[in-house]
Amino acid sequence: MRRIFALALASAAAFAQEPAAPGGPALPLWNVLHGSSEYANAGSMFSSYLSKLRHEEEERRSKAIAGLATRGQIRAYQSETRAKLRAALGEMPSRTPLNARVTGTLERDGYTVEKVIFESRPRYWVTANAYVPRKGAAPYPAVLAPVGHWGMGKAFDEYQRLGIFLARRGYVVLVYDVPGQGERREYFNPVVNRALIDPGGSHWFVTLEHGYAGAQAILTGGNYASYLVWDGIRALDYLAERKDVDPNRLACTGTSGGGLQTELLSAIDERIKISIPVCYGGCNPDNPTRPGLSIADIDALIAPRPLLMIEATGDPRPAVASKLDRHREIESLYKAAGEAGKTRYVVVDGPHGYLPEMHQAAYTWMQKWFAGAEVSAESLNEPVTAVEPAENLHATSSGEVTMSLGGETVWSLNRAHAARLAVSRKAGPDLRETVRASVAIERPASGLPSRTLGRADRGPYALEKVVYHSEPGIYVPSVLLLPKSSGKHPAVLFVNEEGKAEPKLVEHYLEPLAKAGIVVLSIDPRGMGETDPEAPRASRTGDFKKLVHDAESGYFHDAIRVGKTAPGMRALDAMAGVSYLAGRAEVDAKRISAIGHGMGGLVVLYAAAFDERIRSAAITGSLVSYAAIAASELYSHRFGAFGPGFLRGFDLPDAASLIAPRPLTIHNAVDALHRVLPVETAREAYGQPHVRVFHETAPKEIAKRYIGLAE
Repeated sequence: MRRIFALALASAAAFAQEPAAPGGPALPLWNVLHGSSEYANAGSMFSSYLSKLRHEEEERRSKAIAGLATRGQIRAYQSETRAKLRAALGEMPSRTPLNARVTGTLERDGYTVEKVIFESRPRYWVTANAYVPRKGAAPYPAVLAPVGHWGMGKAFDEYQRLGIFLARRGYVVLVYDVPGQGERREYFNPVVNRALIDPGGSHWFVTLEHGYAGAQAILTGGNYASYLVWDGIRALDYLAERKDVDPNRLACTGTSGGGLQTELLSAIDERIKISIPVCYGGCNPDNPTRPGLSIADIDALIAPRPLLMIEATGDPRPAVASKLDRHREIESLYKAAGEAGKTRYVVVDGPHGYLPEMHQAAYTWMQKWFAGAEVSAESLNEPVTAVEPAENLHATSSGEVTMSLGGETVWSLNRAHAARLAVSRKAGPDLRETVRASVAIERPASGLPSRTLGRADRGPYALEKVVYHSEPGIYVPSVLLLPKSSGKHPAVLFVNEEGKAEPKLVEHYLEPLAKAGIVVLSIDPRGMGETDPEAPRASRTGDFKKLVHDAESGYFHDAIRVGKTAPGMRALDAMAGVSYLAGRAEVDAKRISAIGHGMGGLVVLYAAAFDERIRSAAITGSLVSYAAIAASELYSHRFGAFGPGFLRGFDLPDAASLIAPRPLTIHNAVDALHRVLPVETAREAYGQPHVRVFHETAPKEIAKRYIGLAE
C-alpha cells in the first residue's frame, strides 16, 4: 500500500512540475511567477500601482492648496471644492419632518440625559441621547457628537463621559447612533441575536455593516458617507430647533470614524461654527473622496472657522505624522486668510479614543471661541462618574430599531433608489460612451513588453509560461496552450475568477480546447490568481468579514479615489491579452474569442464590448445584473466586480448590447448570492438577439459550446 501511495505521489509530482534543468530546481507546471525574484512581490503589484496613483493625486491637491494666497482665491477654491464634495456624496434627499420625540429621561448630578428618536428621512429613525445642563440659563451652546466605530454606539463610555463633561459646563450635547451601530444595527436578526453579516456577533466590528451596505450604495452613485452625512445634517436641524439651544453656537466633535464625520459635516454645513475632529479617520466606505477631492480638500473647507485637530500617541505613528503634515497645509491656508490663530494640532498621550485630556482641550477651545473666555485648571476637574449601562440609554423599547420601529435601512433606501434609476435609465445613442466613462475603459498601448519564461511539452499541445504588460507597472501572468498542428489556429482568451490554471479549469476547459486545435491564453488580470495576495481562495464566501475587508475591497475603493474601476483596469489587461494573441504567428487574428468564469466573465464582457477583435464571447457563472445586487439585502459577489454609479447609466445587459452583432453566450447566470438562475429569468434579463442563454450542469457540455464558439 505504501508503495502504491508513493507511486501516486510521484505521478502527481511529475504532472504538476516542469522537468528540472540540469542542476536546476523542478518548478510548478502551471504557476508562471514562482521561482523568479523579479516577481517576488506579485501579490502587492496592484495595490502598489494604486498607491502610486493615490500619492500623485494627493500631491496635486496639496499643491493646489499651497498655491492659495488671497482670501478671494480661497473663497473660489472652497466654492469649487464644496461642489465636488456634494457631487461625491450624491444627491441628498429633501428635508422632511423630523417627528422628534423624547422617549425617556435620566436625571443625574448636574445634567439630564434625554432619550431621543427622530426621522432623518421618512421611516428612517435615528436614536440619540441629549445631555442637557441642569444649571445655567438657556439657550445653551450645543455640540453634535457623531460616534466612531464602536458597536455600542452612543452608549460607548468615552462618549458618555464627553456628554457628561460638557453638559456639566453648560453645553447641550447630542450623541447619536450612526447606521450599523448601537440601536441601529441594520442586519440584526432576533433569532440568532446578532447581525446576519457578522458571524461572531461582535459589537466592535461595525465596519462590516458600513462596507457591506456601502458597496450597494456606491453602485447607485452614492456611498455610505452620504447616509452618515445626511443623518448628521438632520441632527443639526434637531439641535437648531430645540428651544434650549442657541443655533448660532453649534460645534461638532467626534473621534475615530466620528472624527471623519466631524470633518465632513463641518465641511458641508457651515452652521457648525467650531470643528474638533479627534483621532480622525474612518473605514473606506465612510470616505467620499474622488479624484480632485482629497481629505485635505475637505479639511480646507472648514477654514476660517475655528478648527482644533486632536491626535493620540496610541494611533499609528506614521498616521499621526501624516496628519501633522496635513494640518500644516491647512494652517497655511488659515494664514493666507489672515486667521492663523483659528487652527491648532494637538497630540495627547494615550490610546486611540476620546480621552479626558481631549475633553478638556475641546472644552477650552470652544470656550475661547464661543465665550471669549480663558478656562482655569480648576474648572476642568471632573468628579469620577459611573457611566450608564447601554440599556439605560436605549431610546427604543427593545434596543434595536429594526425590532421596535421597523422602517427603512441603508439597503432598503438604496434599493428604492436603484428602482427609480432603472425607470429613468434609457439606452440611447450615447450608451457606449456612458459605459466607457463609467467603467473607465482604456485601450491598451502598443509596444509593451512580453516574455516567455518557460516551455513544456504536454503531448498534444505545448505549454508556455508567458508574462505580458498591459501598462507600465502592470504585468499579467498567463499560460499559453499551443496545439502542435501546423498553420494558424483560432484562439481563446480565458479569464477565470479563481485563477488561470485552477485544476478543474485545466481539466474541463483549457485542455479540451487545446486538443481541439485552439490556441488558449489563460490569464490572471491584475489582483487575480498569482497576483492576488490572498490566493488561493474561492470566488464565493459565507464570511462577510472577508468579503468586506479583503484585497478586492481595497482595490474597489482605491480605484474610485483615482478615477478608475477594477473591472475597467482588468478589461484593459484582457484587451492587452488579445493584442498578445494577435501578434503570435500561430494565431489567426481574425478568429479570437474570449471566455470568462465568475467575475472573470464580467472582465470578458467589458473587454468584448470595447474590443471588436474579440469575435465572440462566453461567460459562465457570472452575475446577471448589478440591479440584482441592489435589490438583495444579502449578496456574495466581491467588490472588484463593482464601480461607482454604474446603475446611474447602465447595467450588465446594457453592456452586453454593445457586443452585438457578435454573439455572446451566457451559461448559468447567477443572482446576488451566486445561485444559478432559471434560464428563463436570465433570458428575460438580456432579451437580445445576439445573446444565447443556456443552463448547463455538465462541464463537458459547456466545453463543447466553447469549442464551437471558437472554431
